Amino acid sequence: MRDVSVIEINLSDLDHNIRTLRSIVGPECGICPIVKADAYGLGAARIAKRLAFGGADLLAVYTPEQAAELFRAAIGCKVLVLMPVREIARVDELYRGLISDRLQLTVHDDAHVSDLISITERYGVVINVHLEIDTGMSRGGCAVEDVPAMLRRISSAKRLHLAGVFSHFAGAENDLDFTQRQLKAFERVIEENRSLLATDTRIHIANSFGMLRGKNFHQTMVRVGLAWAGYGIEWMNPGEVIPQATKLRPIVSWKSRVVQVKTIEAGTPVGYGSSWTSKRKSVIGLVPVGYADGYPITLGNKDMNPKAASVGVVLEGDDSPCAFAPVVGAVNMDQITIDLTDVAALAEREDRAVGVGTLVELISPSVAAPNHLPTLARMAGTIPHEMLCRLNPRLKRVYLAAAGGIEHPIAAAAMAG
Repeated sequence: MRDVSVIEINLSDLDHNIRTLRSIVGPECGICPIVKADAYGLGAARIAKRLAFGGADLLAVYTPEQAAELFRAAIGCKVLVLMPVREIARVDELYRGLISDRLQLTVHDDAHVSDLISITERYGVVINVHLEIDTGMSRGGCAVEDVPAMLRRISSAKRLHLAGVFSHFAGAENDLDFTQRQLKAFERVIEENRSLLATDTRIHIANSFGMLRGKNFHQTMVRVGLAWAGYGIEWMNPGEVIPQATKLRPIVSWKSRVVQVKTIEAGTPVGYGSSWTSKRKSVIGLVPVGYADGYPITLGNKDMNPKAASVGVVLEGDDSPCAFAPVVGAVNMDQITIDLTDVAALAEREDRAVGVGTLVELISPSVAAPNHLPTLARMAGTIPHEMLCRLNPRLKRVYLAAAGGIEHPIAAAAMAG
């Protein structure tokens, strides 16, 4: 019994999403998918290769090592590193990306410009750079008032080419007023320094949420993370949203199987701290997944907090869940308990059974399901990005080439013994 749960990633739906993004931004606007943190834990090499094939203009990562991973995978797309890179050794994999014109770097401050100029002089190469402007995130990048001097330094450097100028929205999902202020500040500084930009300089500020808000946010390139995975609109407060946003398809599902079933009497406590007590004679299933796998510890049903997460239960002969079973008691390091009482009654009426080997879906790609990833993230008090990133690398990733009619990769016989 090896693979007790798997993450399924639907590549056909990923292809659909990149086509949808292209229809949203149009043919003239560049698309830069963010594939940092191993493409949010979904496998950067596989995801990036598919995105590049689907028409991505640039890929963005955060660290040099993340860029090196894409170079090793021979991804046919240029790569932008968002972290300040201040030195590159000749033996570094980034050096090969640099001399082959596949690597682009972000400029954050004046001292950073000096560091990059030193690299160009050392190796005699041109570095394509993107200047980051801080319009309100107070994170990376230079202050708005420093932009003219930074652009003059970059344009006067013999071997620095201004490939892009960008900023980042702090809250495009829920704070439209601040987002508009950031946009206006960004557009103002771009217009005031237009003469210092190259003819091919990409102008970009929109993340997934900004991109889904409206075309006025798109500029000449968008940077998208959640959107390529099919998420975004579920996390946005009311306001302007591009209609095509509803066409994005979530690409992730997480599945496991029941490994034990037992019946307990009414009044029986379940789990650490006896935090949940059965109100009736109950059928309890054990699923070998827990917080060490990335399932949030806050999602269990407790007597004092009865709003619990649910898992979809797929009965034999079905392709999708026929019912949902609440997670009861504490989420353990490597297991959860679920209340199968109602599902077992349903199965019995249909002359079917719930038992060892029954398939359960912890994360559903269905937007309407109670175990849809953004829904679970809200219940857990976190965000969809973290929910994806926290999925433990030890969990097997299965990449599905076709949508619909998916054959579940966990064999019931293997799960049973």
